[in-house]
Amino acid sequence: MTTPATPKGPRRGRAPRSVPVASREQAKREEKEARSQRRKKKPALLQQDVASTGILIAVVLIVLVAIAVPLRNYYEGRGEIARAQASIEALEAQKRQLESDIARYQDPEYAKQEARRRLGVLEEGETAWRIIDPRMTQGPNITTDQVPDTRAWHEVLWDSLREAPELDVAEAPAPEEAPAPEPAPEG
Repeated sequence: MTTPATPKGPRRGRAPRSVPVASREQAKREEKEARSQRRKKKPALLQQDVASTGILIAVVLIVLVAIAVPLRNYYEGRGEIARAQASIEALEAQKRQLESDIARYQDPEYAKQEARRRLGVLEEGETAWRIIDPRMTQGPNITTDQVPDTRAWHEVLWDSLREAPELDVAEAPAPEEAPAPEPAPEG
């Protein structure tokens, strides 16, 4: 048996090597439509990306504002606590100083020493001596026998202008004659 000869042309199991003309034009049209749709989709995706980015930024800002207020309050509170702690420490130091002063004044020896120094208190049998430097006295001391002037200031001023001081002629200073200036040498 012989096998029949196969005509040259399309083979049954394989796809044709070339597409018929009508189908080529349709394929070109479909390809152009697909390209135009892809071009139209890109701006839509771009617009969608801008909108989602804007929403994301808005959400982040809202979260930051929501966090900022409590965070600020937290740090202000910490600062206030630090100031209060410093104040407490200063007051405790002052309290310790005052307690030591109280303990010192409760000591009878310290009380005697301070009474002697500040008030000039003497114990029984002691004699006080006051030594006055003669260089410190500038004139007569005022005694209790002398009564201070009780006139108003304007009366004292007026009386001082009315009354001329009384000077003895013997006590009045004599005017001294100044030597005449010598003429300058010319030269």
